[in-house]
Amino acid sequence: MNTIRFCIFLFITWSIANNIISAQPLSDELRFDEHNLYSQNILSNDDINILKAADLMAQGNFLEASSIYQNLYESTREYYFIKQMALAQSQAGNIEKSLEFAKKYQELSKDVDDLETNLIIAEDHIRKGEYNLASILLEKSLQTTPRLQTHYILSNIYMQQKMPDKALEHFIAIYNDEMSMGTKFKLESLNHIITIYLQQEEINKALIYLNEYIANNEYEINIQNFLALYTKLKKVEILKENLQKRFAEVQSIENARMLIGVLIQLKEHNEALKILKQNEFLFEQNGKEMFMQIYADKGDFKQATKIAKELYNQTHQIDFLALSAIYEYEVIDNKNKTTLGPIIKTLQFVIEQRDNELKAQNKKSGKEEAFFYNFLGYILIDYNIDIDKGLEYINMALAIQPNSAEYLDSLAWGFYKKGDCKKAQETFQLILPAQIESLQELQEHNALIQKCKY
Repeated sequence: MNTIRFCIFLFITWSIANNIISAQPLSDELRFDEHNLYSQNILSNDDINILKAADLMAQGNFLEASSIYQNLYESTREYYFIKQMALAQSQAGNIEKSLEFAKKYQELSKDVDDLETNLIIAEDHIRKGEYNLASILLEKSLQTTPRLQTHYILSNIYMQQKMPDKALEHFIAIYNDEMSMGTKFKLESLNHIITIYLQQEEINKALIYLNEYIANNEYEINIQNFLALYTKLKKVEILKENLQKRFAEVQSIENARMLIGVLIQLKEHNEALKILKQNEFLFEQNGKEMFMQIYADKGDFKQATKIAKELYNQTHQIDFLALSAIYEYEVIDNKNKTTLGPIIKTLQFVIEQRDNELKAQNKKSGKEEAFFYNFLGYILIDYNIDIDKGLEYINMALAIQPNSAEYLDSLAWGFYKKGDCKKAQETFQLILPAQIESLQELQEHNALIQKCKY
């Protein structure tokens, strides 16, 4: 379905759902008894048919509704029923019929500014690629009948015509409209507003909308969608301030988790710990997990290990056992086959358990499995414990994420440790230069591998 055609369809549907075009379907208990109402002279036959047609519209029986509206027009000669026929045919997907009735309604009623029939006529223009005619018609309708749906369709028309400034006017109108509050249309408009301003390098204007959105508890948000942008713009401090406002207004687990995540990003570990301790009653087990994450990021792996083990004993979730092994690895000063033995054994157990669970659920290994494969494989390689077995694990990780710079580095390092300089160099060449520059360990490995002679 054409994007703009879908927008029109969506908003006609939305109008029905909100009783703008017709009533909601009645429950069996509340649905009218037409024979009883008629026999008691409570409603006329036409009144009953109007209710019946409205109920059919709400149930999705558009053609039946259209037929009733046609009978009503023939018996009453009221133009309103022609309009309802147009709307019913539009919902049924009969574009030509709906267009015929929409034009007939405007011709007879002289109401050329009617929004619903103009949407149908505009749809016909769009279908023919006559975007200019559609936008002129809808802009005119907007002057007499300001509606959210008209702004929505116009914004999409202008985006399709590559007219971002005109589209922006309508996206802002949607965003500011009270009817859009809490809807996906407001979120979609926000995304377009931010995107257009960023493309125009109007960073501050984009941030005004984004900051308001984040600070406002009107919506649930995924902070990962914005963290990269704020980091790129070097505005993470502003993001922190907005999340602080959000948490001060609504002290929920999710708001705290987002704020603490940004504090970790800023390396403000003590502030994160303070918030967590002050609001520990909110979190229960979630609080322990966040404490663990903060201590791990802070480099206090001893404390992170302790909490991970506690969580595993409480929940028996295998991931906590894996994390306890990873954190414990960081604590060990003298790493060798003996000291690393318990870590290796734990990780092998974790991998076996996770693989068995995935097989039982008929699921494929994912990024988490790849991480564990690589972590264990690298230990076996780097400390010369079992290079061949380590390479097996690394290849399992690469089967899941073949373009991972870290996993390709591990594979190249395994070949280097085996003395296979050619394979080591060929493998390392698969890593992009920018990725090598971003990680110190890759730079060190690269220097050694390039010196390797065969």
